[in-house]
Amino acid sequence: MRSVRTVMLAENQHNVRSLRDSCMITPNLIVSRDAISMSRNCPSLLYRLLKRSVSIFFNILNFLLAGNLPPFGCVAVVVQDQGRYLVVERPEGGLVFPGGFMRWKENPAQTALRECMEETGLELKVDDLIGYSSNVSNRITRMSTLTIIFYAEVVSGELKASIEGPATWRDEAELLVKIHPLQRGVFNRYLRYREQGRHVKRFQGNSE
Repeated sequence: MRSVRTVMLAENQHNVRSLRDSCMITPNLIVSRDAISMSRNCPSLLYRLLKRSVSIFFNILNFLLAGNLPPFGCVAVVVQDQGRYLVVERPEGGLVFPGGFMRWKENPAQTALRECMEETGLELKVDDLIGYSSNVSNRITRMSTLTIIFYAEVVSGELKASIEGPATWRDEAELLVKIHPLQRGVFNRYLRYREQGRHVKRFQGNSE
């Protein structure tokens, strides 16, 4: 009889430990770790849903206008330091370079500096204009984009996470494997630029 009680006690202790490991227990509340993770990711999920909704709207508008809407202007910024690249880890997977859509009355360089500060917490100095990359929309939830690519260096600041994902430094071998498919054209354009061994075009800070 004692052995049966011992086994039951051991099972109860195991169940309590399992519950404690899978949940956060307070005196009056038990909250699943999955629920906490979902609540933390809620702003990111809403943000991605909003972007997809905007893409659907503009693709429908483009269809109504017989395909006459131009692609959206974007920037991407490549920062390389001692063999590592500044990238953002997307919540849905993949690594991307800092960047984003241009705002009204911004020039591309201003967009690059603003987006990098928002996404990484770092202040950058834009050095060179590398070139451009384009993505043609192949689904209604994506917009066609024309991305201007800059090369920049860090001036100051500390890495931080944003709604786009955590900013981090990754080496080239990992980046080649994990880069987001939509950013592969940006990275390939940078690699060609680097192989040339010269600046494609020196950036002028007051250019439009």
